[in-house]
Amino acid sequence: MIENGENLAHIDFAAGTVLNINKPSGITSFGVVRKVRGWTQCKKVGHAGTLDPLATGVLIVCTGKATKQVNEFVGQSKEYVATIRLGQSTSTDDAEGEVLEVKPVPMLDIDDIRTLLSEFVGTIDQVPPMFSALKKDGKRLYKLARKGLVVEREARQVEIYDIELIRVGLPELEIKVHCGKGTYIRSLARDLGDKIGCGGHLSSLVRTAIGDAKVENAWSMDNLKEAVLNRHETV
Repeated sequence: MIENGENLAHIDFAAGTVLNINKPSGITSFGVVRKVRGWTQCKKVGHAGTLDPLATGVLIVCTGKATKQVNEFVGQSKEYVATIRLGQSTSTDDAEGEVLEVKPVPMLDIDDIRTLLSEFVGTIDQVPPMFSALKKDGKRLYKLARKGLVVEREARQVEIYDIELIRVGLPELEIKVHCGKGTYIRSLARDLGDKIGCGGHLSSLVRTAIGDAKVENAWSMDNLKEAVLNRHETV
């Protein structure tokens, strides 16, 4: 895996490279892939594990023959730092959606919150959000959601290894989540709010790790672009 600051002078992107990239907010995961494809002039580029446009953090991008490794990275454990806004339910379960309902947030102390969070640790059933790339009868859920449709989604088993409470400043709280593949942090925020009885949504998300790939070692988009475009000058 090629991480921030490493010399790219002799890298053959078509032969296969794995990049640890810190995805910025405001761009889709495929948008990052498209930019990497343009900078490297490599036709085959893919990413392992989608991040929503507002989310930031580790996005593993594979080029050339290394795209065969995408599923390997998708299956690795992930770590997130999430901010949850209680008292507001949204159409997307995150801050991008329309606010559907507002309820008062009950007084909760730290022990109460930790107890509630502990109920989500382990193998749990989780209903994916409507705004997701999963398919229902061959159609992407987010495409149905954009038409105002809500369809029944089957709960899926996901694994949450640990949830650490980082900060409480109601109506918001910040948590660190270590989980397995297929876990939706938006669904976790929604379900926590439902369990409390006031609703909730994900207001911000940073993916801090996929397996051994850490966000502190990831390329920024600007640094990667400069390193790729200037690599022949350093040979």
